[in-house]
Amino acid sequence: MAQIVIGSLLLVTLLIVGIGALLPHEWQVEESILINAPASSVHAWVNDLRRWPRWAQWNQAELWPRNVVSEPSVGPGASLRWYGRTRSGAELASGEIRIARSEPHAGVWFTSRTSGGTPSEASVRYDERPGVTLVTWQDRGHLPPIIGGLFLDLFQKRLHDHMSAGLERLKDLVEANPAGGNGTPAGTTPPQTRAE
Repeated sequence: MAQIVIGSLLLVTLLIVGIGALLPHEWQVEESILINAPASSVHAWVNDLRRWPRWAQWNQAELWPRNVVSEPSVGPGASLRWYGRTRSGAELASGEIRIARSEPHAGVWFTSRTSGGTPSEASVRYDERPGVTLVTWQDRGHLPPIIGGLFLDLFQKRLHDHMSAGLERLKDLVEANPAGGNGTPAGTTPPQTRAE
């Protein structure tokens, strides 16, 4: 009887591994929003990693991130290292964002890596139109084989939700501060950030 149970479990495990290995594990997620401001105003927020925690930080409420930003914090080569932690201060995860390319009227291209994960390539691009700017955030990369294939849909949904919420925050910030000021909308508190 024990041999039948063990054999069945082994067969199910092999089946799951086989399915996971065959499923795609590469992701590409894209979200867009119209912002009532010129591309230069959007760029003031996107090109400065010191401002990213106010709109682009992942799971702010859950991770209570501590951020270390390079000096300078703008343009190619600038980096933001984050350390997720619990309310008591225990570390949960970490990662880094690094700007690879920056064009004031076109967008910002960057790489992102979390602890133990593979890097992703992403961009926030601008398409300026009369009176508004279409801002498109795109992220692509790949999850680990097998497990990644099984959880790709869930991961992409979470990433869609995160990027959509981030763009909404960016819209509020830019439209409230069209000159590129440092203001923060009422009711928001930026996560702890310090210079490197």
